[in-house]
Amino acid sequence: MAGVVAYLGYRLHRQKKDLQDLLNFIVTEKKRVGSATRNLMDLLSDIANASAESGENHYLLAKRLHHILLSPRGEGRSIKGDYLYLADLYNEGLLTWLRKEYPDLTSNEVVLCAMLTLGLEPPCISKVLGYDHEHTFYNKRAEVRKKLRLDHNDPLEGFLAGQAERLEQQHKAFIRQLTERY
Repeated sequence: MAGVVAYLGYRLHRQKKDLQDLLNFIVTEKKRVGSATRNLMDLLSDIANASAESGENHYLLAKRLHHILLSPRGEGRSIKGDYLYLADLYNEGLLTWLRKEYPDLTSNEVVLCAMLTLGLEPPCISKVLGYDHEHTFYNKRAEVRKKLRLDHNDPLEGFLAGQAERLEQQHKAFIRQLTERY
């Protein structure tokens, strides 16, 4: 009997160590992925903003950007889908949270929120989303604010950044809780 108890104690200790190693790995990988994702998103945002402000034919540029974003990459995915996945990952699941908490937001409105959280400028967002005029961007932004039930004085970008920060704190607390438990 004592041998069985010792064996079970050893196994429990081993599982606890394995779980701790796994949690350390997850935290380390999350930091690496977060840093790499941020670098990629900054690069993509800079390229997109520079392209939107370039002297090229804006209609042609917008059409090319739209084509690139929607080009299939296998398994039904597109660059736009990957971009949104990275934006969601970088912002601690903000886009997933928006879809869940505000189901009346359209997919284009969620895309608009993603682009705002990544620091894209209104002219760039307008061109990528295919708006004819920059005024359309502001109208769509106002619709999103209304659906999110924001006060007229509350900035949409501030709301999104605050929610991303809150989600990040929740994730950190969850990891801390797991670490302490195991």
